[in-house]
Amino acid sequence: MSTIHISVNGTEHNVASGTTLAQLISHLQSTAGQADDPAAIATAVNEVFIPRLKRGDTVLSDGDQVFTFSPITGG
Repeated sequence: MSTIHISVNGTEHNVASGTTLAQLISHLQSTAGQADDPAAIATAVNEVFIPRLKRGDTVLSDGDQVFTFSPITGG
């Protein structure tokens, strides 16, 4: 299986080709010892916000820049 190079919050990572954003987020949360909770994090790829429901459809590409941040709620 081939790998691609991406950046997550400015840190370089190698991931398997075909990895989705949902898979990446799950892996990052697991590695950090956090619960697998997609709602606990907001995401953007190449400065474009990716809603939670679209993460499974978002396949990462070589050179992508992924940003994670705390979601803002309120009204």
